Amino acid sequence: MTLLRTTAFILTVFLLNIYETKAQDSTHWIFSPALIGGIFPQFDYNLKEYNPLLIPYLPISKGDFYGEVRYNYDRNATLGLYGGKSFVRGMKATHILTPQLGALIGDYKGLSLQFYYNLIHPKVEFNLTNNYAFVFNERPDFYFNWTDIQFPVFKRFRAGATVQIFADEIIQTCDPGVLIGYRTEKLYLMLSSFNSWNANKHYLFFAVQYILKTKKQ
Repeated sequence: MTLLRTTAFILTVFLLNIYETKAQDSTHWIFSPALIGGIFPQFDYNLKEYNPLLIPYLPISKGDFYGEVRYNYDRNATLGLYGGKSFVRGMKATHILTPQLGALIGDYKGLSLQFYYNLIHPKVEFNLTNNYAFVFNERPDFYFNWTDIQFPVFKRFRAGATVQIFADEIIQTCDPGVLIGYRTEKLYLMLSSFNSWNANKHYLFFAVQYILKTKKQ
């Protein structure tokens, strides 16, 4: 995992150097509670023991600050606490880079380095998550990646493709899939299907998220 640590550090420093901070609304706290779920019909990995796998997820932001509280997201029976800063630039197309440092508590105990990249454009949206976890108890370090590209369909619907990658000392997976979604100003619904051509490795993920803003101070 030494190569993963070095790559994470170099890439984070590089991206921070090319991005300029763009002023954001700092008058509101924004809470975006979500429930993510995984369904594994015949999956031959031990995740099927958690079928369905439920992942409570709470992003919190204000101005440039972006934090997360999440459970079962990093690993099963593990709480993740994250904090970081968003760097934004662009006019018609918005580029957002968010590096974060996190603490893992539970079955996995350690520190996690994570960064998001988001490209938002009227005709396309691209999302990239990279997560490097350095585990201190008797569990392996791991790397996780979620990447998706979405295209608006009609006014509020969207469709696209996605891939999940996971790697530690024992397991290496790369699962491609397709997704559909529905988004309003406050509500987001998503359903993705991975490895749909292989019954033994086919699984689904869904997400329901609602955005809440505090009153202007």
